[in-house]
Amino acid sequence: MKKLLIATTALVATAGVAAADVKLSGYGRFGLDYRADRGLPNGPGGAVTDSKTQVNMRMRLNIDASTETDSGVTFGGRFRLQSSTNSNATATSAALLYATYAGMRMEVGNTNNAFDTAKLVYNSEMGYLDRSFGDPITVGAAYSSSTGVANTMGIFASYNFGAGSVRVSWKTPDQTTNASVDEEVQISADYAFGQFTVSGVYSDNTGGLARKDYFIGAEYAVNSDINVGLLHFRGKPDGGASQNRTTLYGNYSMGAITYRGYVAHDNSMTLPFQTKTAFGLGLDYDLGGARLGADIHRSYDKETVAGLGVRFDF
Repeated sequence: MKKLLIATTALVATAGVAAADVKLSGYGRFGLDYRADRGLPNGPGGAVTDSKTQVNMRMRLNIDASTETDSGVTFGGRFRLQSSTNSNATATSAALLYATYAGMRMEVGNTNNAFDTAKLVYNSEMGYLDRSFGDPITVGAAYSSSTGVANTMGIFASYNFGAGSVRVSWKTPDQTTNASVDEEVQISADYAFGQFTVSGVYSDNTGGLARKDYFIGAEYAVNSDINVGLLHFRGKPDGGASQNRTTLYGNYSMGAITYRGYVAHDNSMTLPFQTKTAFGLGLDYDLGGARLGADIHRSYDKETVAGLGVRFDF
């Protein structure tokens, strides 16, 4: 009887798993990371004793579970586990819940936002760390890989139609208080036609701060091996001066090797900015299921940033 009860329990548990769709995904990366500005007072870490060369690593695991109703609506959710360089623990994200149907998607909780999910915004990135000084000035309250701050709440909606997509998102830093808070509202849209892809974003109270941010970008695929793009970001705090960043980038693939490059211009001269121009060169080598990435940059504080490592996705 005991064995029968154990077998029955296992069967019921297995049936529950089979009725739902549970998936694991993520990536791992490791390598060397050199930053000449790491030992500067205004550099990463903010201490002159910081080591300029470090071993960098990250392990990310997404846990997705979903089920489909008889009417064709898919409901699901996601947790994320992540451990990164110099951490002695694994962070667990807050939950994201979603529903999808016929190209439409709605998220609640620790949601994505319209800026972070727009096409092209990160296309100048390179190396196994996927970085660039031509990245957005800020994208605001995107999906958080850590527990985040209590009482935050987001709502995200998107619709994909053929070669285009539109998104809108709302996030509040605290939904439990009646006090005046800056709620982030964003909208973005993308469209691809022929060899061109265009994308744009408008963001109000980005990151819960009293500011507005904009993005417009375009990419042209010369052929299957070559593409070039131009990105422009603008951020303006309420009552403050605007910051503009323009990035020109290009990629060229030849067999297993992809060469990457960009140059970015930013009109900000606040610390640690010492120059208005940054640039970078990178190379990816396809290992067949993983990639070896190398990158070298000159930052806005005129310091060298470089890396060499491996990234694999699963």
